[in-house]
Amino acid sequence: NEYKSYLRSYVSRTVMIVSRDTPPSALQHQQIVAQDARYNNVRCNIPHLKTLYMRRRSQLLRDRPDRSVYQGIRSRLLATKYPSVATPSDLRSNSRTGSMHSRTCSLDSLDVLGQQVVVVQPPTPQSTRKRGAPGSSLSTRSPRPTGEKDVYAFTDMPHIFDQHSKSVYLVLFAHNSSSLLACCAADHVISLCDLNPYGVRTTLVGHEGAVRDMDWSIDNSLLLSAGEDGSARLWKIETGECLRIVSHFAPIRASRFLPMNNNICVTGCGEGVVQGYNLSTGKPLSGARERIGSAITCLVFGPDSSLLWVSNTKGKILSLSVNPLSCQMKKLRANSIPGGGSIVSLSVRSGRPNPLMLVSSTSDLIFMFSIEKDSLLLVRKCPVKLGGLPLKSVFCPLVTANKGAFIVTGSNDGSVLVYDMEKGKAVNKLQGHSCPVYSVCMSHDENTLISADSSGTIIVWQKRDTHT
Repeated sequence: NEYKSYLRSYVSRTVMIVSRDTPPSALQHQQIVAQDARYNNVRCNIPHLKTLYMRRRSQLLRDRPDRSVYQGIRSRLLATKYPSVATPSDLRSNSRTGSMHSRTCSLDSLDVLGQQVVVVQPPTPQSTRKRGAPGSSLSTRSPRPTGEKDVYAFTDMPHIFDQHSKSVYLVLFAHNSSSLLACCAADHVISLCDLNPYGVRTTLVGHEGAVRDMDWSIDNSLLLSAGEDGSARLWKIETGECLRIVSHFAPIRASRFLPMNNNICVTGCGEGVVQGYNLSTGKPLSGARERIGSAITCLVFGPDSSLLWVSNTKGKILSLSVNPLSCQMKKLRANSIPGGGSIVSLSVRSGRPNPLMLVSSTSDLIFMFSIEKDSLLLVRKCPVKLGGLPLKSVFCPLVTANKGAFIVTGSNDGSVLVYDMEKGKAVNKLQGHSCPVYSVCMSHDENTLISADSSGTIIVWQKRDTHT
């Protein structure tokens, strides 16, 4: 009834009933979500209600997926009610799709919640413009995504998690899993989420500072976390119990299991020290220590597990030789990224002829390097709106002969971008967040994408069955 009264107030009494021959494109679905996120900022100042609203809107879009014409009506209603937020595109009704069969009827006899309608125009002199003319309320829809856009068309938003009260720094799927997700945040809490069915399995509480990094054990039975309180903690997933606490004299920003020996972990701290620990005893290992010189931001092992890459706040990436069983370390080479800036994320994947490394920095650039033994060779760089924030990027997991090096990254404008690094262009843009997106991750089969922002909101994106 409320929706019907809005139509009576702002819409001409002439409407057109539209056939549903043509399914909506992924782009249209994302535009509706982005529009809701933008106007959600002015609806209320209570974060919980904002998240609840977006969750309900997402559910409605799933239940009634054909929203191609609906978008035009909603754009104009929202622009009328919230003119301070409206954009020029909101004032136009760019929502006509496919072939349209129409008939005229009275608004009083139309069930607006059961039919799909398109607004012709409010009663103004411009309302007599011909169909398709410039400024007309009826225009052709955007083409359906094809190629890479179709492959990475995450059109469904089946769930939104809001268990964290502050910025979520990292979201991470368990190895070869599409249903178990770990999230760590500035509220000192780690949460374990199930995606089938959706829900928070448990929260891991114990850190006394922001939790910056996590790593799964090989069999997904353990989780290693790094905190600003100067501790790295080992958690048992089945019970949520903290099995071991490794204490350090400075904030720990990064931690990793030794790939071939999960009884050993490596940590990187704010004082520029890389240290290996025996997780059975909690004691540091002799010969497993190197000083880098400035605050460490990231740790990542290469594909062969014998090379550890360490980044810092000075724009340096150092390679360390690590014994895959005993964790004995030796410093090899220092590499610098162009433009400097603090490095906020490292991601490594296998490639031909050499492995590839993805680097995000606060200089608003994302770099892709080829790993040449213990050194890095720049392959490509792309500008992204990071705004000096610690916004992470990751490689898309699947590597095939007909696919390039695709990545996913967050942006400070609240969007999630899918890039083809080899072509240097964005192939998709997901809009649903209303603040900077700090972390992203993708399931091993590339059917589910997770994004987390600075307000603590975590969005689950999925492909439709018709697109997979």
